[in-house]
Amino acid sequence: MRVPRSPAHSWLSLRVRLLCAGAFLISLFLPPYVPDVASSPPPDLDRDPRGFLLAEEGFLLKTSSLTEQGTRSAYSQGIIHTVEPNESIASIAKISFLKPETIRWANSLAPNAQIKPGQKLLLLPVDGVLHKVKRGQNLQMIAELYGVPPDRVAQQNKIRGGYLLAGQDLIIPEGKPIVEATPKPPKAIVQTGRAPGAKPKVPQGKEFSIEPTYGIFQMPCDCFLTQGFTPSHFGIDLTRKGGGPIFSAEAGTVVRADYGWNGGYGNVIVIDHGNGLQTLYSHNKELYVVKGDTVTRGQPIALMGNSGRVYGPTGVHVHFEVHVNGVKKSPLVYLQQ
Repeated sequence: MRVPRSPAHSWLSLRVRLLCAGAFLISLFLPPYVPDVASSPPPDLDRDPRGFLLAEEGFLLKTSSLTEQGTRSAYSQGIIHTVEPNESIASIAKISFLKPETIRWANSLAPNAQIKPGQKLLLLPVDGVLHKVKRGQNLQMIAELYGVPPDRVAQQNKIRGGYLLAGQDLIIPEGKPIVEATPKPPKAIVQTGRAPGAKPKVPQGKEFSIEPTYGIFQMPCDCFLTQGFTPSHFGIDLTRKGGGPIFSAEAGTVVRADYGWNGGYGNVIVIDHGNGLQTLYSHNKELYVVKGDTVTRGQPIALMGNSGRVYGPTGVHVHFEVHVNGVKKSPLVYLQQ
């Protein structure tokens, strides 16, 4: 049996329905709920003391520009460090877990160089040296240059597929400078040539930096390449129209300066640069140095010629070789071009 509703009960039910409908309509025009994040604590992120927010996979955020203390440089995760008062290369090396020579090499500092507060230094993530990739170089060539396995170089610099760009800076882990010599200011050049007859007129030396050089030779002449390094030609041939002076590619000591046939080399010079590295210059017309002379980078050592085993009237050139512990290597790997 159905009980009829009273007028009061019907009116109450209607009011409830109207209130629910009104609340629904009002909610359509209200913004969504947003928690108060301004007063909430920041997320729990680890902070690197050098100014980075860290996550498990690496750097999330740089908190300062590249000119400020502790930021990354473009040198494969290197750090720019601003020298503080009372700091030395030794103390910086200790807190950075690096060898002092690594800091010197990366910043082209001489062994007795002093650092000053405010000076900026590049700190590598590991001990080793920096190498700027030259045109034509590949990963295998560069690794062989420093005697480091190619996979170590690739892993340190996150190289995939062995692809490199000219001008790219690479960290060579545990690498050492090819030549660690500090060129001295050029002295007055004494004409020590021993060519028959009158002494030759020694040309002016090439300009060179008095900053330390750590591995890249300068070109031995103002010339162009005519023949490269091959399994049957253990050097490169360089020439220029009318010939010209030959310069020492790096500072060193003359260990050979001989006139004559010399096995086809003709008038030949060999310079020792230390670390088992020597350079050879052959087919010269005149020699300006003798065995035992100490030469600087860019110093004239000979005059281009065609002595020895050279064919044709246009054979005036210099045959240039690089020897590493007695093994002949491609000079193009070592030359600054």
